[in-house]
Amino acid sequence: MKRISLITTAFVALSPLFMTAQVNQTVKDSDGRSISNRREQSQPATGSMYTNEKFLPAKLSTATNTVLLRYNAYSDYFEMNSAGGDGPQNLPKDPATEITFISNNKTYALVDYTTEKGEQENGYLYVINDNDKVKFYKRERIVLQPESFPNNSYQTYKAANYKKVDDELYVFVEGKGVVPFSTNKKQFAKLIPGGKDKEVLDYIKQNKISLDKEHDLVKLGAYLQTIL
Repeated sequence: MKRISLITTAFVALSPLFMTAQVNQTVKDSDGRSISNRREQSQPATGSMYTNEKFLPAKLSTATNTVLLRYNAYSDYFEMNSAGGDGPQNLPKDPATEITFISNNKTYALVDYTTEKGEQENGYLYVINDNDKVKFYKRERIVLQPESFPNNSYQTYKAANYKKVDDELYVFVEGKGVVPFSTNKKQFAKLIPGGKDKEVLDYIKQNKISLDKEHDLVKLGAYLQTIL
């Protein structure tokens, strides 16, 4: 009788835990893992939309005054710090205006170009060299990785995140417009018109040109300017 009483007492003592377990019970997936039926709340995105969060002094080719700008590479526009304290304002897009940051002499231009997917776009590209026959550009990109909700108890919520991805390289060649190019030397040489692909390829190899290095692209651009 005493044994039965102890068992009854233990059951009563454990019953709140049992009830709690039932309340918090989660659904099991096909592998037997728990899936929470309580959805996490969305959190603000992490990371940055900007190549540099700070507003830096810059010159506009169509103006004489210096302005404070930063580049939003996610949305592809420049923000201007308002002197009146009204907060940042978007700089109007003007194809006639080139933007040069004073600290690093980095210039951006509003350009019509063809993407790697073959789509026609108009946006800001960083100008690597500025010859009239051949120009090299770089497209700086930041993407938004979507937030991720857990599917089971082993996973955790991840907020959306702005992430810088690899820059895209573009070249302007007369007759072709602004098109993307890879760092494959043979493929690049074929972009040069006038049957000069062998001559260009020989130059790249002899001078050990790396197509992903800006100073080498400046050197290559100067050479191409002389043969086109």
